[in-house]
Amino acid sequence: MIRPAIPEDRGAIVAFCRTTWGGENSDYIERVIDDWLTRDDGALAVAAIDGRAVGCAHVRLLSPHEAFVAGMRVHPAHRRSGLSVALTDYCLRYAADHGRSTARVIIGWNNAAALGAIARAGFRRVASMTLWERAVEPAAPAGGGGDGHPRPPRPLGTLWAVGWMVRELTDADIDERLRSGWALARDGGLALLRPSDEHLWLAWLAGPAPAQAALARAATARAGALGLPRCRALLASDAATERALEASAFARGLEYHVWERKLE
Repeated sequence: MIRPAIPEDRGAIVAFCRTTWGGENSDYIERVIDDWLTRDDGALAVAAIDGRAVGCAHVRLLSPHEAFVAGMRVHPAHRRSGLSVALTDYCLRYAADHGRSTARVIIGWNNAAALGAIARAGFRRVASMTLWERAVEPAAPAGGGGDGHPRPPRPLGTLWAVGWMVRELTDADIDERLRSGWALARDGGLALLRPSDEHLWLAWLAGPAPAQAALARAATARAGALGLPRCRALLASDAATERALEASAFARGLEYHVWERKLE
């Protein structure tokens, strides 16, 4: 049975997620489940057997036309029984019923089982994004806002990271980041930032290569000024951005594939 999660499912979900990636408490689900259970812009679905949750998935409504599916987990004893397909279908129906026309997921390039399952669910791969990270030291605040140079172009359909979720970037997003002080502009380049409790996200980076490198360094300075221990970036995989981040002492992490499905 696939149904919306209830608070009483929390213990069972946390228990079967704790060793998802091999080590105890290695999964992020325990850190976000309380938020997922109470949000009004999405749904946490569970697969239940005899009333007990043995699988879960979360769908978030990210924009008036986009949804994002994450946290697909199934108890080891119930894998390969069709539960992930049923959970995906539930999440896609929820998104469509709420007027969304596009759903996306991101999956590590090395997660063969999940990649195969999402392809069978009718998703197609549309982009790749790479995780980057740099530890920072306390520093003076980096400047924000515009510097008088033109913005770099934003190609239609550009994707950006909103935490661990992905959606289309709009001019309104760029304007909001600039107004709120969470953007850095330099020499025709632009960086959009998003703070979290544990790090500063470098969520979008564009412009000439030297400007990108300078902005990546400025982002780490901003993280240090905020007292955050690290700066992270989840950015589209392209050669110019990769060179800029390497030149700014960011360490390359896992590559993720972005998959998309149109909804009816």
